[in-house]
Amino acid sequence: MKISSRETVLGIITGLLLLFGLTYRVIAPKIKMWQERIETQNAQSQRIELLARRAGDRALWDKRMADLRTRLSRYPAAMDVTADYLKILERVAKDNNVTLVQRKPQKEKRLGDCYEMPIDCTWEGDLNGLVHFLYALDQENVTMDMEDLSVSLVAGGKERLKGNFTLMCIYTRDGDGPPAPETNAPAKAKPGSPLAISPDM
Repeated sequence: MKISSRETVLGIITGLLLLFGLTYRVIAPKIKMWQERIETQNAQSQRIELLARRAGDRALWDKRMADLRTRLSRYPAAMDVTADYLKILERVAKDNNVTLVQRKPQKEKRLGDCYEMPIDCTWEGDLNGLVHFLYALDQENVTMDMEDLSVSLVAGGKERLKGNFTLMCIYTRDGDGPPAPETNAPAKAKPGSPLAISPDM
């Protein structure tokens, strides 16, 4: 039986296709495995790089923690802190020509070793007074965070503004977390008294 050149070409093509199919079935899983290994190595390299950067920033984070400790107030366990923070708020507002139309302290919430007490306020003033008020609040030696600040024009009032904000007062209490250092100070703590926590926290 004589095989034509056409049948020979078809046989070669069929053999090549079979060889390619077998090769693909053997090599494809290995290629996928190599790709996964490369992706894992890249992810691990990025993680190592991130951890190295964080370790290099340790001095910066220690400084930030130290700054926070000096600003975070500590109060006796049963003391009502509302009056202290309202005095600070009203003094700073008055010094910067911002009128506090309404002040509504809310119930404090415990978050780990810290406490938060929101004070909802309605205010009036001009833009210059508002900017100075926000800056002055940030410079106070206590930890307060401004949230949900809204600003709108007073109807008929030239360059007069009004709005609302929530001032979040953050502090700790005696008996929570690490003990405070021994001191001869009176039992009533003042805002800005140092917080005795380890910088390793």
